[in-house]
Amino acid sequence: MELPGAYRIELSNFIDLVRLITSSSPDRPSTIFKWKSQDGTYYYGTFAIFPGYFDYRSLPVLFFITTESELEGKGQGLVRYDLQESDNQISFLKFLKEQDLENAHTGLIRFIPIINLKSPPTIFTDSA
Repeated sequence: MELPGAYRIELSNFIDLVRLITSSSPDRPSTIFKWKSQDGTYYYGTFAIFPGYFDYRSLPVLFFITTESELEGKGQGLVRYDLQESDNQISFLKFLKEQDLENAHTGLIRFIPIINLKSPPTIFTDSA
């Protein structure tokens, strides 16, 4: 019996991706991976592993969104997610300031690095 590889689940928008990351790993850091396809589409995604995939012990899933252009500005490789804000929950930063670090300990502000991939993950390039 051959089990399929990682599953791809496309989310509707970037804030849903950030909410998923922060709710599924509140006590440990997570990462957003970004890559650009050959047709110019930008992908932002994160991997999650769900335990108990038959006897193989886990189910890998890539949650992602697609956009026509980059969401962050040049050099802004950090997402700031503020759970206290109702309108502007997400902003992009180049680096953390001392005030950001002071607010992070409350758990109401989360920071997620964006890591640029040179090429897409194989689950996007394998024909399956």
